[in-house]
Amino acid sequence: MSLPDLFLSPDGRLRAGWRAVLFVVIFIVSLLVVSLLVSFTGQVPSVALQVMITAGATGLATWVMLRWMEGAPFVSIGLDWGRRAGTGLVHGLGVGVGAVWAVTAIELAMGAIRFESRSAGGGSPELSSAVMTVLMLTGLLTVGATAEEILFRGYPFQRILEGTNGTVAVLITSAAFGWVHGSNPYATNLAVLNTILAGVLLGIGYLKTGALWWPIGFHFGWNWMLAVIGHPVSGLDVAQLPWEIVTVSEPEWVHGGSYGPEGGVVASAVLAASIVGILFFLPHRGSPPAAASADLPD
Repeated sequence: MSLPDLFLSPDGRLRAGWRAVLFVVIFIVSLLVVSLLVSFTGQVPSVALQVMITAGATGLATWVMLRWMEGAPFVSIGLDWGRRAGTGLVHGLGVGVGAVWAVTAIELAMGAIRFESRSAGGGSPELSSAVMTVLMLTGLLTVGATAEEILFRGYPFQRILEGTNGTVAVLITSAAFGWVHGSNPYATNLAVLNTILAGVLLGIGYLKTGALWWPIGFHFGWNWMLAVIGHPVSGLDVAQLPWEIVTVSEPEWVHGGSYGPEGGVVASAVLAASIVGILFFLPHRGSPPAAASADLPD
């Protein structure tokens, strides 16, 4: 293979894998630039600010690559609002919420966790403020879930898919998904493994539906339900509500400890069962836009 053939496909375009790499480079540069600009404003670092910075960098890198390399609109990555989009979003949301309740119910039955009133400085958040907190949380997690799905199941996933197949795309992006979350507070090897399992689930959801709506729905539903009922979300306490879930005497590897359920084996089992469930029961609603002949993971 000649040097030009290494980088260019027979039609003269940059090969799909190199386009995925270029996206990552543009994303990292965008992330650094946006972070630097924000630092000049004197904003105090927070989870919300980091979510917005990541969303901005993801959106910019995706727009640049789609316009420059593909000549396609932003929605072409699987965000077209067709008649099946709402169905995919709601179904993913339902599965995500149900999975969290399954994890919570199992851990409660095992005696690994319990619900408690949250106290802080001798008091607790007023119930009247809980509604506002949930509304703000909903907005933040909507942005966060959408941005992460565009980042991990959007342009780079679809270019890997174009150049290889569904199995390779799912494995590579799921490994990256887990690795990125490994820097979260209280992360363990099991937490990273569970995040990889979640990435596999989300990747298959994209391949089965040919759009990002199902993965966005599941991702949002999972994170939102964790936060609303009082669990940490990937090691982060994202909502101060009048209640919380605390761990009790069981080993940390069961319930995840301070990282939350995503760091425990109960979540491993529920995520694995969810993967099997969507492989067999989630209808195949059309090929992803990136490659009409993409293979699903075996």
